[in-house]
Amino acid sequence: MRKFLAILVVLGVFSIFISTGLAYTKAIPTNKMKVFFIVKASESEYWQIVLDGAKKAAKHFGVKFIHQEPTTEADVAKQVAILETAISMHPDAIVIAPTVADALVPGIEKAMDQGIPVIIIDSAANTDKYVSFLASNNYKIGQVSADQMAKYLKEKNGAPRGKIAAITFMSGVGSLEQRMKGFLDRIKEKYPDIKIIAIRDAQGKQGNTITIVQNLLTAYPDLDGIYANNQYTGDELVRALDMMKKKDLVCVAVDSGPQEVWGLKNGYLKAILVQRPWMMGYAGVAYAIMARNGIPLPKNVDTGIIVVTPEMVKEGKADEALDPIKFHKDW
Repeated sequence: MRKFLAILVVLGVFSIFISTGLAYTKAIPTNKMKVFFIVKASESEYWQIVLDGAKKAAKHFGVKFIHQEPTTEADVAKQVAILETAISMHPDAIVIAPTVADALVPGIEKAMDQGIPVIIIDSAANTDKYVSFLASNNYKIGQVSADQMAKYLKEKNGAPRGKIAAITFMSGVGSLEQRMKGFLDRIKEKYPDIKIIAIRDAQGKQGNTITIVQNLLTAYPDLDGIYANNQYTGDELVRALDMMKKKDLVCVAVDSGPQEVWGLKNGYLKAILVQRPWMMGYAGVAYAIMARNGIPLPKNVDTGIIVVTPEMVKEGKADEALDPIKFHKDW
């Protein structure tokens, strides 16, 4: 895998040099470039992994790397302001993970209009004015989450049936909306005996999911399972279950936060769906470089997902998914 990725890096650098010398008269060497990188929050382990990949790419290619981000994903206004700051600095490219689909559109379009190529990662924005969008297929994440839920409900109840609840971290976030839609659609289409009896919103606030889980288990003592659609909700789902010493539920979560991984190892989660945030960050910078030098790029790139089970952890088959910073440390 590492050898394959290294080949991609070499090919990317080679393409940039070819374009500099031949195809694009306005192209510049990578060591003259400045890339501005904006993620959703600094407090999340997930975004720290994205940034680690991006910083490693910037080091490999020799570009100047600037990053700013809000403390929390709930601070959409701060992310909008950061994008305006980035545009005013007129970098060679901007990479951004929009927290919500609409609020960042004016800034993204403004950057593109000013000749600054924009690479969008992780979550979509409601505009076609960008160069490339690199992300996991969030609707598919929801579908696969539903399939995993059904698989383990079958083990628990003898068939894919039971009462479940679903928790989202914040309504209006494009990636989370797609995950929830994929999850709900799949349950409706394929698993008629699985009943979704509650859908809850943590309203973008850490700590809320713990209370939500406690309230769900009080209101529905016969609940069979819970789906949590990102790291914040997944981590706090595990904390709540641990506080209540509740291991008889079928729980599936998205991302690989420290509590989620602990919960997977200790019987609180049946599976986690892990994106490839390190590679998303790395590829975001590589695509930004190529976009600046006019190399044709695909409009949409699926960065993939990995389903991680307790068995995979025991067998050592989940290292890249669960600890990508360590896995890529020698790059």
